[in-house]
Amino acid sequence: MGVTALPEECIATIISFTSPRDACRDALVSRMFGSAAGSDLVWNRFLPPDYQQIISESVSSGSSSSSSSSLNNLSKKDLYFHLCDNPILIGNGNRSFAIDKLSGKKCYMLGARELSIIWGDTPQYWDWTPSAETPVSPQSRFSEVAHLLDVCWLDIKGRIETNILSPNTRYGAYFVYTFVRSVEEGEDEEYYCTGFDRPVKVSIRFENEIEGNATNAYLLPDTPEEHDGRHPHMREDMWMEIEIGEFFTDQVHGMVEMCLMEIENGDWKSGLVVHGIELRPK
Repeated sequence: MGVTALPEECIATIISFTSPRDACRDALVSRMFGSAAGSDLVWNRFLPPDYQQIISESVSSGSSSSSSSSLNNLSKKDLYFHLCDNPILIGNGNRSFAIDKLSGKKCYMLGARELSIIWGDTPQYWDWTPSAETPVSPQSRFSEVAHLLDVCWLDIKGRIETNILSPNTRYGAYFVYTFVRSVEEGEDEEYYCTGFDRPVKVSIRFENEIEGNATNAYLLPDTPEEHDGRHPHMREDMWMEIEIGEFFTDQVHGMVEMCLMEIENGDWKSGLVVHGIELRPK
């Protein structure tokens, strides 16, 4: 008996043990395979086990297509790809959740308000700007971004529990940011910032570790590559990102702390705009 002679549900069960990429390829084999590969049975398995709980924690982002009720009305395949391309805000709106398109594993982003920023609540040092009213930075998925006015002590930390991430997965943590940009009509776009000619230090550690290994990171996009350390790249959403570090989620749960700081040189810094810290599978 050939594979195509199997009941569609049986084919769907087999496909559900593969991967999202394989399911999309299998859908091209035949009409029956296409129906089986697109079934809820298959894509429910590719979604995170606790996706319904996560969706129930979603908050309004101004898009009716991302409301909890509208998401629950989608087929499992449509829901999967919606969550890949449209991160949803969860909890108090200062975190976002998405799915990695290739693996189906969880991605989170901690917005600026979810981070610990030294002097962050002091108006003379940091300004919290509603994202819809900030022409000097790209559009943010969060309601606010943090705009650095002037500090000599830069210290930004983010923390996340590993038990909410996908298990047995190597994650990368990325600082997402930009610098204040010129918006003068007819002029080439320029970044307006001071104090970032020298590198900052980035590190990542579990809470039971004494300290993480700090690495040089150059936030300015035009820093020569021969400078030893990490360098940023431009994202599709027009923010920049630079890797803080990586870690592995095994069966032992704990708190991971991600840190970006520059407290040694004493240079006064300004012009940085903080979007958040993103965690995604590597």
